[in-house]
Amino acid sequence: MFKNRYITLLKLTFKSLNGFEVSLLCSILALSVASFIIKGRLDDVNAWISAVAAILGVFCVVLGAKGSMANWIFGTVEAFLHIYICFVTHIYGDFIQRLVYNLPMQFVGWRMWSKRRRHDNSGTIHTRYMTWPQRFVTLLAVALGTYLLGLFLLYFGPWLIEVIQQIFPDVQFKTLKADYDTPLQLWLDSFTTVMAIVTMYVSVKAFVEQWYMWLLINVAYIAMWLMSDSVFSFMTVAKYSVYLINSFYGIYQWNKLSKG
Repeated sequence: MFKNRYITLLKLTFKSLNGFEVSLLCSILALSVASFIIKGRLDDVNAWISAVAAILGVFCVVLGAKGSMANWIFGTVEAFLHIYICFVTHIYGDFIQRLVYNLPMQFVGWRMWSKRRRHDNSGTIHTRYMTWPQRFVTLLAVALGTYLLGLFLLYFGPWLIEVIQQIFPDVQFKTLKADYDTPLQLWLDSFTTVMAIVTMYVSVKAFVEQWYMWLLINVAYIAMWLMSDSVFSFMTVAKYSVYLINSFYGIYQWNKLSKG
């Protein structure tokens, strides 16, 4: 019964996709596939698993902009795959964050959105706006969290990396780095990390404001990667540029969903 319920939801979701949503999906998928090919790890099983997780993440963000319940189905599978990838690649900071926060939030999100589900067989939800006090608390949490994490990365980051790598030589870090190309990169890294955690909570609560927050996150990521001389910078900037377009679409869609 539950299996049929999820399959029915997925069928309804894909049937309801419009031309613009299909274009967004195809654009981000193409960029993800191109990035995977450029990295040249076609014989690596874990690289394929990582690619599948990235593709599921694409469906997650586009369906999230649509306000579709199916967003959480893709998000759950993607979270499990990323937990595995982070573990085998020794990126334990991201592993812990996804295990103790991102994964549980998928189930919380499904439950919370289920209470706001529309009864028109669209698989979408009724969205809502924050109150001004809620907006103030959210802004304060992001600002304070960014400042504290930034200070930590600035003064204790290199020392902590050295200590951890003496104990676990193969450990790698995604957010925590021994040095940054510019001071602004450090603060952008801090901001995107904190903002993503807070925005996930705002998303679970079905607040329209989450898309304004994702918009800022995507702009920050684009700025951060434009400062990088990595070989993957172009593809990453291109991908986050499409995510940025999806953020504007999410704002448009969720404003509509709040009125019906």
